[in-house]
Amino acid sequence: MTIEELIDEKTKLEKLVIQLAGENQQLKDKLSAKKASDTPFADLLETWLHNKKMSVKANTYEAYCTQVNHHLVPYFRGKGTMLSQLTPAVLEEYYFTKLQSGLSGSTIRKHHSNIKMALKFAVKNGLTDQNAALLAELPSCDKFCGNFLNTEQFDLVLSKIKHTAIYTPVFIAGTMGLRRSEVLGLRWSDINFEQRTMCIQHTVVKCVKNHKTTLIFSDVPKTRSSRRTLPLPDSVYSYLKWLKHKQCLSYAANRSSYSRQYLQYICVDSKGILIQPDELSVRYIRLMNEMHLRCRFHDLRHTCASLLVQHGVPMKAVSAWLGHSSLAVTSDIYTHLTFQEKLNVANTIEDYMKDVNVSP
Repeated sequence: MTIEELIDEKTKLEKLVIQLAGENQQLKDKLSAKKASDTPFADLLETWLHNKKMSVKANTYEAYCTQVNHHLVPYFRGKGTMLSQLTPAVLEEYYFTKLQSGLSGSTIRKHHSNIKMALKFAVKNGLTDQNAALLAELPSCDKFCGNFLNTEQFDLVLSKIKHTAIYTPVFIAGTMGLRRSEVLGLRWSDINFEQRTMCIQHTVVKCVKNHKTTLIFSDVPKTRSSRRTLPLPDSVYSYLKWLKHKQCLSYAANRSSYSRQYLQYICVDSKGILIQPDELSVRYIRLMNEMHLRCRFHDLRHTCASLLVQHGVPMKAVSAWLGHSSLAVTSDIYTHLTFQEKLNVANTIEDYMKDVNVSP
């Protein structure tokens, strides 16, 4: 066989390979379209939700259920949308409809997150080859900016609630920057008085299921970085020593009526009953209204962080203290508080430019 014949044969083989590859892709596309066309998107959402129950915490799952069962499934089942018909434009129409109905941009972004996870599940299981959510445009979302208390306001708040059951969680949350679930989950075993440390490793959250509220006690933190050990400032150390002694005296004096169920927990009332999450938030908001202040309970965490940033603590150290999943989360929330650093830069520029002759 001549060289020319070999080249010709090679060319034919290459064309055949390309042809077969194209036919193979066409078969894949047809099969994928058939699978997708046979699957209502609402059914996919329900299947994904059922599978998600195994991998998330109970309160997170209930939040998913609310979004999927009250919004996503009714809308897409009502439209008769099949998986094969799902495009970025179809999703954007849903986002616009929900925005018009009064939902906020941040809420719609949560819906989008669930849609994206459900479609990722569909791709993984061969139901479709594409995730339309990756290309869909989202509505704008106003950047959250919490309301912080300054040290004088925080001192006034503590004075106002000094002899109430919510003093302990408010004091610890505002001083240590803990989440509500973290402060209510604090146990005496989490406090090491010898090492003067506090270990954040247990949470208490509410979970609403079938219109019934229950408490979820968990040793699984919100994120891996949420599990952390913090050194105790002197004021917190002294308060916890005093509080432990007080609770021991209360238990000894009222054994018949004092609750034994929550003996290990720090944030309990005078009868030893754990302070409920909603009760804490409601009483705190009532206090804020009385004092004409705007500050949610979660903003006490922001109060701690903002004071740390304003006093020159590096953002990376603040992020580790708060237990944020990444430095980017901390920077995104508190970057506006670092304006003083920019002023310092401006002053530095002024210092080295003062001898330069600048003509207007």
